Amino acid sequence: MTQPDWLSEVEPTKRRPSSVWRRLLRDRLTVLGLIFLLGLVLMAIFAPMIAGADPIAIDPAIKYRPPGGDFPLGTDNLGRSIWARIVHGARITLSLAGVAMAAILTIGIGVGIIAGVYGGWVDNALMRLVDILLAFPGLILALAIAGMLGPSLGNVLIALVAVGWVNYARVVRGLVLSIKERDYVEAARALGVSQASIAVRHVLPNIISPVVVLASLDMGNLLLSISTLSFLGLGAQAPTPEWGRMLDDARPFIQTQPQLMIFPGLTVFLTVLAFNLVGDGLRDVLDPRQA
Repeated sequence: MTQPDWLSEVEPTKRRPSSVWRRLLRDRLTVLGLIFLLGLVLMAIFAPMIAGADPIAIDPAIKYRPPGGDFPLGTDNLGRSIWARIVHGARITLSLAGVAMAAILTIGIGVGIIAGVYGGWVDNALMRLVDILLAFPGLILALAIAGMLGPSLGNVLIALVAVGWVNYARVVRGLVLSIKERDYVEAARALGVSQASIAVRHVLPNIISPVVVLASLDMGNLLLSISTLSFLGLGAQAPTPEWGRMLDDARPFIQTQPQLMIFPGLTVFLTVLAFNLVGDGLRDVLDPRQA
């Protein structure tokens, strides 16, 4: 994830939420992405009612059923409903991505603000750690961490958070360095306001918009990383109905039963695309140069 030029060139501006929503809803692609994601979230919440079948129930007598009837997307090599597994997989994948992003933002924003506000040796120590971690390709480092910890969704979460926070820390630190030199911050400092109070009352509100944009653009990559690690055998384990796990299970049958990979693969593609559309829309709305 690279820092967009407008983050360093222009001060983030505050907009009323109603104004942001009006501009956001004018973009048809953004609305399409929002509708898809909302449907996906609802599907995850009400998965037991929507799935229509047990996602891990095995019945070899009905394996390789074509789409239709009780099985809208057919059945896999073990007779499990592909639709039910995708629906329940939405709950697992979206929950993991949401928790990972929340942890990444908490650590990244915290480290970035501390480094930018306090400066000196604190800034140098934290940024050298960030530089070291950024020297490794993110997915490769996540693979290494998950591989050392062992295959499980919990370890995938740890690996992605350990890798993901550094980009946000660097971006937030740059924003803080710009904001802390502004007149109102200097005035607060001259009045004896503590560094912690300055960070909370003056710095944090001014970095929310750009960080939200970066997070929305990064959600697709995060979800793709979760599916990739599961596909490689480091994430969800059988018979867990997770999208990346489904792709791995279907890999031996790609030539004889391609639909086993097509449906979960298409789900991952559409979800990542929806996150990117929403992220692009938020960037256009919150970019101060377009105000």
